[in-house]
Order: sequence, then C-alpha cells, then structure tokens
Amino acid sequence: MQIVRIEDIENYLGKPVYDPYGRRIGFIIGFYSDPDGNVYSFEVSFGDFEFREVSIDRFKLGGDGIILVPEWEYQALMIENRIERLRKRISALNELYNKKEIPLHAYESYKKSLENELLKARNDCKNVRDIIRKRMSDLDSIIVELEKTLANLRVNYLAKELSEVAYKEASDHIKKQLEIALREKESVKKHYEKLENLEKQPIDIGVRESKEQQAQNQPIPVVVLEA
Repeated sequence: MQIVRIEDIENYLGKPVYDPYGRRIGFIIGFYSDPDGNVYSFEVSFGDFEFREVSIDRFKLGGDGIILVPEWEYQALMIENRIERLRKRISALNELYNKKEIPLHAYESYKKSLENELLKARNDCKNVRDIIRKRMSDLDSIIVELEKTLANLRVNYLAKELSEVAYKEASDHIKKQLEIALREKESVKKHYEKLENLEKQPIDIGVRESKEQQAQNQPIPVVVLEA
C-alpha cells in the first residue's frame, strides 16, 4: 500500500486523474486522512457531474501523473494475486512436509486453513469475472458506437458536407478513443482468461513426494532361489 502524508497533499489537490489507457477521467478535489496524518482516500470529480470517494489503493502516483486503476482491473489484480499467493503457500507447505521439516498435525491444520481461503478466493473469482464480463459488454457497445460515428463522418466528408479540417479534427478524436477502447478490451480479455484458468485449477494441490521418499516407498524386490 502506498503512503501519502497530509503534508504532501498539495501535490495532488486539483490535479487531473487519468486511467491506465490515457483517458482523463476527472480531478482530485478533496481527501480523507486518519489522525496520524496518513491519507487513505481521495475525493474525485468525474466529469463535473459525479463525485466519489476512492481508496488510495486504487491510485498509482508517480512520474506518469495520477493514474486511477479501473474498478474491474483493481478487483482482477487483487484476486489474481491472492489466488497465486495461496497456491504458492500450499506448495511451500507441501515441500516442507515432504522434507519432514514440519509435523503432520501442523501440516494438516495449516493446509486446511489455506485450502479454505483458496476456496473462498475462487468463489470471489466468479464475482470478479461477472464484473469483467460487464465491462467487456460496455466496451463492445462503445466500439460499435465509435465505428458507426466514424463511418457517418466519412460519408459526410466524401459528400462534401464537411471541410477537410473539420473532418480530420473529429475523425482523429474518434480514432484515438477507438484505439483506447480496443486496448482496454484486450486487457479485459487477458484478465478474464487468467481468472478463468485460475478458477479451473484444483483446490487440493496435494503432497508431492520427493525422489528420496519415492525410492523408499518402492517395494523391495524378492529373489527366490531354487533348491
């Protein structure tokens, strides 16, 4: 979690907010902080008609300006990281047990706790995929609308109803927005497929026997000598 101190808040107040795809989506008009002076959220004006408090966890603050990660992307990243972290912990736990570095009772207790958390994360994953699916649908509608508008402009231009200057200015803006929408759609698709794959993976990773244990568990060959 990034930390913003109240002493530094003037660096952000009144500044524009962009999404990761280059759209300017609003301005920071206020903030909220705890008694220790740590800022935990910004008040954002979205297009001068919507005002909302947004957790600071969703912002990227750096040389590229103030970037607000979209809600769908923030949720996707959170659940992806959570599932991958839990699976790594289960894998590490299995490795320790294979090496006989932890007792059975500790292994079973901790593994049950991790698998319960993993099951909960997978259920949350379904909800996040629904959010992403809705964003995909919204983007499809935006792309269709932009392509329709661009086609209509071309007809007006070729029919000599628009000057070249007016056509170029309008079409350049549409093409830029179309490129942004297509880029976000590609990102949406990537996260959706990743979550789908994570959701399909089994809950019980299982204990993998080491080569030494596998060798020990092999049956001992018996040689029968004939009299």
